[in-house]
Amino acid sequence: MKMIRKITVCLLAAATVWLCGCTGLVEQLIPEDTAVTTQAPFVPVDVEEGTVYFRDFDGNVITLKEAPQSVASLSPISTEILCGIGAGRYITIMNESSSNVEGAPISAVKVPDFYSDTEKLSEMKPDIVFYSTDVISSASLMVLKNTGLTLIRIPEKGTIATAEANIRFISSVMFKDQAGEKLIGTMRFEFEKMRVAAEIVGVRKKVYIEGLVFSSYGGDSIVSELCGFAGADNVFGDKKTPYLTNAAEVTDKDPEVIIVLTYDTENFKADGVRKRNGLENVTAVRRKMIYPINITAATRPTQNITKALRSIGEALKVTK
Repeated sequence: MKMIRKITVCLLAAATVWLCGCTGLVEQLIPEDTAVTTQAPFVPVDVEEGTVYFRDFDGNVITLKEAPQSVASLSPISTEILCGIGAGRYITIMNESSSNVEGAPISAVKVPDFYSDTEKLSEMKPDIVFYSTDVISSASLMVLKNTGLTLIRIPEKGTIATAEANIRFISSVMFKDQAGEKLIGTMRFEFEKMRVAAEIVGVRKKVYIEGLVFSSYGGDSIVSELCGFAGADNVFGDKKTPYLTNAAEVTDKDPEVIIVLTYDTENFKADGVRKRNGLENVTAVRRKMIYPINITAATRPTQNITKALRSIGEALKVTK
């Protein structure tokens, strides 16, 4: 058994060195102001007699003897990442909002958002339950914690670094480290490609990013970082999200572009912003430079933030 343990440790060490090497090649393309994420301390923390121990985002130790074969994904974030690394087939249960994720298995049992069917979850006994606190109630979570199931919280807010950490953690727990690193490498390539395109255009713009009316996204948000790659400076980049502003302050900042995050980009009406009292002298309003961006793609910390990046690039006239 000791020999098996040594061989396992050596293989994991070799894999880590190889992956870090590949990541290093990709990182050479990344600008200096990009958040640097290293191998997370929870991947893995120890190996003993064929058992791998992971430490999750909350410091809990997760023990696995093999790759999970049955997963409950109670978060569209984990569902997106699982599908992205080719592990969607292991999802046996998912919440309703996950059913809209591209590649989500139609065979998976669906449970409601927030008040999940805890009896069904307990009955099916998935190896792992991924969840995010924005789509599950505290009551459901309390019941699930008493069932003995392995629960793992996946952060639903943060920055690009959060998206990378989510991908790296989920792919490692699913024993698909290489697929996770490939996703991260692809994301970083897209960021660098957009940064170079913005440099070629050579004109940086001031942008106001709005969710709800006069509720702005600050510099601690994914969408603000994406705008930075696309050659735009968030006028409220020194604030934390959400930052409540007003017409006078927005006018004083005088953004050249206004980006509105919405769930329905197709039916978005820019006049709702243009005709708002107090904004008539803002450059973006006078030039009709007001654009909707899908709020899910722009804020959900997964590999799909690159979709929002492409939309932002088009809005800022950096790409076509």
